[in-house]
Amino acid sequence: MAFTGDLEQLHIVDIIQLVNTTRKSGTFSVKGSRGESRIIFSNGYIVGASHLNNKVRIGTVLVKMGATTLEDLNQALEVQKRAGKGRKPLIATLIELGKLGREQATRGLKKLIEMTLVELIGWKSGTFTLDTDVITVSAECSYPLSKMEQEISLDAQMLLMDALRVFDERQRDQQSGKSVQSEEELFSDVISSGSSAGDSQGRSAVITADDLGLGDLDRLERKIPQFLPADELFDPTSIHRQKIKEILAGFSAEQQEAFVSFLEKSTVSRGDYGGSQKQEDRAKGVIMFSEDELIKHSVMTICKDEGVLVFATDEEEELAHIIDQCLKIKVWPVLVFDDPETSGGILSREKIVSLRQQVKERYPLAPIIQIASLTDYDFTLRSFDGGCAAVFPKPGRKTAEATFIEDTVKFLTTFKSYIKRLFIEQTALDAEDVHLSKLKARSFSLRDLNDPSAVSLALLQYVSELFERSVTFIVRPAELIGERAIGVYAGKNEGPTQVTRLKIPLRGPSLFREVIEKGQCYYGESQDEVLTRHLFEVIGAPLSPTIILLPVISRGKTVALTYGDFGDKESQPVQSDMLEILATQAGLVLEKALYRKQLSQASLK
Repeated sequence: MAFTGDLEQLHIVDIIQLVNTTRKSGTFSVKGSRGESRIIFSNGYIVGASHLNNKVRIGTVLVKMGATTLEDLNQALEVQKRAGKGRKPLIATLIELGKLGREQATRGLKKLIEMTLVELIGWKSGTFTLDTDVITVSAECSYPLSKMEQEISLDAQMLLMDALRVFDERQRDQQSGKSVQSEEELFSDVISSGSSAGDSQGRSAVITADDLGLGDLDRLERKIPQFLPADELFDPTSIHRQKIKEILAGFSAEQQEAFVSFLEKSTVSRGDYGGSQKQEDRAKGVIMFSEDELIKHSVMTICKDEGVLVFATDEEEELAHIIDQCLKIKVWPVLVFDDPETSGGILSREKIVSLRQQVKERYPLAPIIQIASLTDYDFTLRSFDGGCAAVFPKPGRKTAEATFIEDTVKFLTTFKSYIKRLFIEQTALDAEDVHLSKLKARSFSLRDLNDPSAVSLALLQYVSELFERSVTFIVRPAELIGERAIGVYAGKNEGPTQVTRLKIPLRGPSLFREVIEKGQCYYGESQDEVLTRHLFEVIGAPLSPTIILLPVISRGKTVALTYGDFGDKESQPVQSDMLEILATQAGLVLEKALYRKQLSQASLK
């Protein structure tokens, strides 16, 4: 059946995720003011697409990427032409002719779909149609969707992640005034009107949508599409109810409905994609190795609420591929192995133990979670011994059927809480790694400086990255004299300005004098009178009383002081230890510069 909806009610990002999660097959068409695009799904995987720009086609992309030649492309088109109704899609034809490798085909199709998705993500208006009928690829091409999936298929979640990343990067580049090259122009049609692949009447042999298996979809006999509101078309409750009815066929309607109710509460729509929503920390992903449809569907649902991508497979080769792809696009993966329910086959105890060991050796930092039977104590203990971060007891459908639904809800609720906490901890660790990397880079940059003025400027710039206003003072016996400031008399983006008129007395007790004499960094709130009278009355008091004072010590004496506050913004947590280390490094660099200067002067005498 074909359904039609409005993009104003449901964004394309949510639609693709829903099609992927529910493992639907069919053709997803999007129409707007700029044209129409189609994406073909098979069991939730993307097996084909057509770009709204009719000059951007899969053959063109393959040629431009160097995956095949124009001569090979024309040969494949001729083979398609002679095959009639028995013809295969262009990619399959090129592979069969030995003109295209599977890996190259995957890259080409991925590029075409990425360009299509990047374009569609920005659409806020238009209509979409999802045809879930079991159909052949086109009226003149009887190649089935299931066969296309065997030939080449791409994970919709992975493609969506890549497209969102590219979309965000382009948005940022455009907002910053950078010139953004059009990929549509880069991959425009390579087939000329004089190509040898033209028909006998001299018509241009352009790679058409037929070549991709999309050309005659409009001519297929199908039922009239029904226009439904998006919330009815993709009502999560209806999707869950249908899925659970199939999976839990042996349970009563009341038990099925209780489980659907749980899944419904775990489903939250994230609304329109407005761009630049991807967080600075790494994206999160759960990779499930399981054959259990109930567990896979449920985990996908509860994790979507937390913004976690879920990939599920029961094939050993695909498991390694998914892990590699996650790491490639900077998705931090957690591996989940299901309970070994059979004595032989892919989910046997021996196979899971072997796979876990391979994953541990190849990806030592990826956490592994094992799901195990409540009564399998030996396997549970061996899982911990094998390096699993956690082992979750799985409810048994056969051993405790009366409480199975209730037990599974408890299992999933606890699993979700653990996953959420695990990602919070990892985000904190990632932040620490970022801080350490920045500290290392800045220490190296300070080490290469020779001029004292350049050293104090570098430290000022580092402080300004964390604080809205920052000032460098030169320490004199009776006062502090301003040198340069950022964000005080001009915007932060205008860089450092001279502030030699800023002077703070050091004759009486004050926070400034204490920091200078002790040579220790100060970070926190302060109501110091000297600070208020001699600094805030001149540059204005900040919204937050939290400040930082960084002393730069050379030869055991404080020679400079860098100040920072949050200006007209609320205070934020700051890694003051990192700045203190940099200030110490700056002092050592100054000592080194002074020694060099003295040696140079001594050599001239």
